[in-house]
Amino acid sequence: MLDESKAQAMVEFNKQTVFFPSYQFAYSQLSKAVEATEIRKTASCAFIIGPSGSGKSRLCELFTDTFNPPYIECDKDGIFKIITALYCIVPAPVTIKGICTTLLKALGVYPPHGDVHALNELLLDRLKKCRVRVIILDEILRLLNPEAEKARGVTLDWLVTLLSKSEIPIMLAGTEECKLLLKEQKKQSFSPFIRRYCYVAYLEHFKFSELETSEYYMTLKVLDQQLFKLMKFEGDVHLHDLMIMAPLYVASVGSLEYLRQTVHEAVICALTRNSTTLTRQDFFEACQCLNLPKQLSEATNPFTLTLSECLALITAYTNEQANLRTNSAR
Repeated sequence: MLDESKAQAMVEFNKQTVFFPSYQFAYSQLSKAVEATEIRKTASCAFIIGPSGSGKSRLCELFTDTFNPPYIECDKDGIFKIITALYCIVPAPVTIKGICTTLLKALGVYPPHGDVHALNELLLDRLKKCRVRVIILDEILRLLNPEAEKARGVTLDWLVTLLSKSEIPIMLAGTEECKLLLKEQKKQSFSPFIRRYCYVAYLEHFKFSELETSEYYMTLKVLDQQLFKLMKFEGDVHLHDLMIMAPLYVASVGSLEYLRQTVHEAVICALTRNSTTLTRQDFFEACQCLNLPKQLSEATNPFTLTLSECLALITAYTNEQANLRTNSAR
């Protein structure tokens, strides 16, 4: 068990976010959508697309937190909870009724069973009374599930209608497959969905590079600085050292989620032994206890490999991904 001060330092470290260039761009797309909506008085929206573990949900939560926290206000019509930013996970299976109910519950309303029209009118009324300025729907990928095929078109049409009536931007976030939603709509001339979702950002897993200008190196360096400051670490082992960053990439394959999990666990190992020094052994132990399904070294702990072995695995993986992209483009 960690003592209170160390546990609090870990909480603070896990709150740290590195706004590397593509992450900053995705965040700015969300901001631009809100600004454009308020200036044009027409809902303009953003769509954040990227693989699992690329930081989409974290980005959406960070953006939500920039708005005023919920608070209670009383007026002649009653007592209302003012919620300026609404973040929700798209329910499965995807239906208009299900999304309406999910949004209403997030607004503090547990509606009785009713038809879609009644729920939609109740939602519009509550969005206005709660002064919602932005809605973020995560996991929109569920619209591409086979069971949602019949509901997909009407759901997208409903979203556009909701945008028009509420004048509130509805941001969407989903995995790479969500590109299909944009492609399908582009085939339709003057698609209202495409016109509304004009701010698109694509997040990716990190590509390995030891260049100081690379997003992978920059992220590790900033995390390292925050880590040493919060934990008061000493020593010469740093996250952006090649002997750490190479096996760390083998373990995480560039996934921001797995990268942070591995670093978190390694720091816990160091703190548990009351050390002020982070060692390669801490990362070895972290990889021993974590399930890292995309790990390039299969059953071998990445931190038992030599640097040349790590770089060989990374090169093979990079070439494989390049070939896949080339073949898919044909």
